[in-house]
Amino acid sequence: MKKWLALILVLAAICVAMTACNKSTDVDAANVFPVSTNEDSLDVTMGDVMPFYDNGVMNIYHLRNSSGNNPNFYHPIARLTTVDFIHYTDEGIALSYADEKDPDAIKSVDAALGTGSFIKDNNGLYHCFYTGHNDKGIEEGLPHVEVIRHATSPDQKEWTKIEEFKLYGHENDFRDPYVYWDSVDNCYYMLVTTRDNMSGGSPAVIRRYTATSLDATSDEWTFLDNFFINDAGDFNMECPSYIELNGFYYLAYSEQGNNRVTHYRYKTSHDDPEWHKFERDSIDASGFYAGRLEKAGEKLYAFAWCARLAGGTTGGFDWGGNLVTHELVQKENGELCAVMPQNYKEYFTHKASYKSVDGKDLSEYAFEEDKFVAFGVDELKNKVTRMSFTVTIVGDKGNFGLSFGLDGAFNNRLGSAVMAFDLENNCVSCYNNVSNKLRYGSPLASVRYNFEQGKSYAVDVIIDGEVLSVYLGGDIAITARITDMKESNFAFYSNGAGAQIKDIAIYE
Repeated sequence: MKKWLALILVLAAICVAMTACNKSTDVDAANVFPVSTNEDSLDVTMGDVMPFYDNGVMNIYHLRNSSGNNPNFYHPIARLTTVDFIHYTDEGIALSYADEKDPDAIKSVDAALGTGSFIKDNNGLYHCFYTGHNDKGIEEGLPHVEVIRHATSPDQKEWTKIEEFKLYGHENDFRDPYVYWDSVDNCYYMLVTTRDNMSGGSPAVIRRYTATSLDATSDEWTFLDNFFINDAGDFNMECPSYIELNGFYYLAYSEQGNNRVTHYRYKTSHDDPEWHKFERDSIDASGFYAGRLEKAGEKLYAFAWCARLAGGTTGGFDWGGNLVTHELVQKENGELCAVMPQNYKEYFTHKASYKSVDGKDLSEYAFEEDKFVAFGVDELKNKVTRMSFTVTIVGDKGNFGLSFGLDGAFNNRLGSAVMAFDLENNCVSCYNNVSNKLRYGSPLASVRYNFEQGKSYAVDVIIDGEVLSVYLGGDIAITARITDMKESNFAFYSNGAGAQIKDIAIYE
């Protein structure tokens, strides 16, 4: 009897282990746009991302944004890990803000935490340089509201703050340090988002500090120069990152202004005295904010967050949302183009059985200019969904694309939102407050794009929850939040545009 019991227990253990293994490859377990945590009792979203690739693992450090906290204490730095950008492990809090129960916490430079960066030294010790922030800092006697801080860890699990490290700038805006090793100059550099009030006026700049060791004290980090001065406005340039790829040197930063996009500039050599920009100088649109660049082996990725909506279901973008990942492809001239991560295409290969509302298989649609038509499709399932199709442009009027949030199985209707390929205005735009075919409202996000008549373009779409990213022609990506996509019908539509859509495939 004991032998049989032992055998049963062994078999049960094997079944449990097999179930656990299978779960990691189960499509239902996939999550391409994760939030900060799996904690169900808190309303938690992801803020600024600090990607760090190490030993085959992408560490997604980020500001954890949760509601209901004391307004003076917020934004601990948390970590997700992934090896495929589809399955994520919540590693919990890496660095926390000051203990709000401590009566002296209101005086702490770490009352709240801000964005930073992660790097490993030659001895295998991990370093985090981050922003300490205290909204009441001035009245509590601190020199400024913000300060650069330093912490270390032997294993990325237990972090120790170096309390004496306090690198202040010359004003309150002084944050988002990005530290990297420069093999040409043989030193470490730190890029900091701030304003230069030392040279007259107060232009937005990314300042550069230098040190010979990551163990340098705050006094040993020496100001070198203004690495980049804003060339497109007066907005702060948040969350800088700096990457070399095939002889091009890229600086990315996000616009804390009206456009809310992640810009980038480039140099053609390490010592090129000038920064250059392409006509389309941004990665994605306003739904992809605080983007950071990070290599993973030979590939380059951009990581950002797609925010919640200020109006709950409509309105513009708020703060904090879901992680979004783009793979970046470099053209011969150095231009960076966002494409769907190859892992998505290799993982989501199960053909889903979507049909038009009249029961026919999806095949192709031909749209004529000056006509409105919408072909309704089944309800979008509540799981990660990948779409692909090819579109050929046959006119220069109107717009066509995908409409989401239909309240039933209808043809010739638009839902509450559209992702519009706008031939008339040469852009791809998302609208999330559509009244009818004449009233789309203001665009939630938009990317300029010059369509060519007679040309065919490949389109890839990935949808997870309320967030979707659309990739066009291997050139651009646009990310947006549409709150009522899932379990609602969607449609392929044209509002006066001439186009042919074919090779429609939907995977999950």
